[in-house]
Amino acid sequence: MQKEQHDRLYSYKDIQHWEGNWELIDGVPYLLASPSYVHQYVVGELHLALAPYFKARGCRVILSPFDVQFDTACDEEEAQTVVQPDLFVVCDSNRITKNRVKGAPDIVIEVLSASTGIRDRNQKYHLYEANGVKEYWMVDPSNRTIEVIGLEEGRFQKRAVFGPKDMLTSFLYPDLAIPLDSILNVEVE
Repeated sequence: MQKEQHDRLYSYKDIQHWEGNWELIDGVPYLLASPSYVHQYVVGELHLALAPYFKARGCRVILSPFDVQFDTACDEEEAQTVVQPDLFVVCDSNRITKNRVKGAPDIVIEVLSASTGIRDRNQKYHLYEANGVKEYWMVDPSNRTIEVIGLEEGRFQKRAVFGPKDMLTSFLYPDLAIPLDSILNVEVE
């Protein structure tokens, strides 16, 4: 759905009983498509690689579908910006509630697909930057790359791109190193 097609903005209470998984960005609803095998494989492998590292640091690695509410000043039902990143890291467990995380995760990981790639690179990029996500990873399975973008002085300014032969490193956690060969070299016949 495009913003131009709406004569009104929606809140979480509007979409919570709609069929399917929905996200809201500034009151505009977006239906999430069923993920592909490659998408789920990459998310699963990244979760397996990240979970032990962050558990040792008291952080949580959370898989979608789980809501992240960015407009925390309003009541949950009135929220107009609630998304479901593919994978994300939260180091302040006080922000995790039964049904959502309130406020920006420390790291957000989105696996790009044909149906979400433009939104992940545009609307979500700006949403995450504006709300203080410290690091944003965009995984592109088609090109076998992971782009790591770091926040500095309130803006996404740092950037590194990793391929299957690389060891991914984080700006935020410099001792985090993930070999990408088995994560990015996946195909379906």
